[in-house]
Amino acid sequence: MSALKKTENFGALMDFEEIPLTDKMFDNFSKRMYELAGVDLPPTPKNHALIRNRIVKLLRRHSLKTYEAYWSLLEKGEPRIVSEFISALTTNMTSFYRESNHFDFLKQALPELSRKFGPELRIWCAAASTGQEPYTIAMTVMEALPENQTSKVKMLATDIDLQVLKKASVGVYEEREMQGLPPAQRQKYFEKVKVKENEAWRARDGLNNMIRFAPFNLMNPQYSFQHKFHVIFCRNVLIYFDDPTTKRVIDNLASCLAPGGYLILGHSESGNVKHSGLKPLSRAIYQRS
Repeated sequence: MSALKKTENFGALMDFEEIPLTDKMFDNFSKRMYELAGVDLPPTPKNHALIRNRIVKLLRRHSLKTYEAYWSLLEKGEPRIVSEFISALTTNMTSFYRESNHFDFLKQALPELSRKFGPELRIWCAAASTGQEPYTIAMTVMEALPENQTSKVKMLATDIDLQVLKKASVGVYEEREMQGLPPAQRQKYFEKVKVKENEAWRARDGLNNMIRFAPFNLMNPQYSFQHKFHVIFCRNVLIYFDDPTTKRVIDNLASCLAPGGYLILGHSESGNVKHSGLKPLSRAIYQRS
């Protein structure tokens, strides 16, 4: 890589590697990401490299030569540019049945919730990413409840990143993205398709139709939904927030839960909950009082 000669083609990798990201521009980008998505990126060498490496891709996309030029573009506030900026700096790590004990709990809890609240249960997956988590929730619903009840379950899957949300709504995954899904469930809930001559898997209509995908920003001051949810998944998001943002998000999530409903966070986030209305049940699982 270092042997590449500098050319007039500014798109050459060496050229982009030589573009300096100043502390001022790092601060600009990190503060804007905090304002837009609540993601806290303190000035560490790791975060400096993360922002630099990801914004470089946007410079290439727009044939720009400096971070300042991209900042000027971002400052105009065009929704498409803001969306790509959020997408570039958002980390999307997910898989089917990730932190599987949560789905074991959900499978046991769903019949009880159905008896208590009736068949029209409402579930919110608040960080859908590329879709493996909401589809896992939907499969768990189908495994836990009779068929005549699953059609009445309402499920909302949201994310701030419009690019990953689009992929989630399509529900098509390459072989490597199917990791964690048992073969029997793969055959039952997905079908083989061809994508650009490559084999892939697509969620069957019965699974996909259970979920409504929509954009949502957890940084919204208030969460205004018509009805309360009986289960909310918001996993592995709070780790990117600072303490004040975490508290505000937890308060808003709790306000959306029906009494007796469950909030499920990521394993590493179980220590972040300080809310008198949320009773800890097991690892990262809370019940609304």
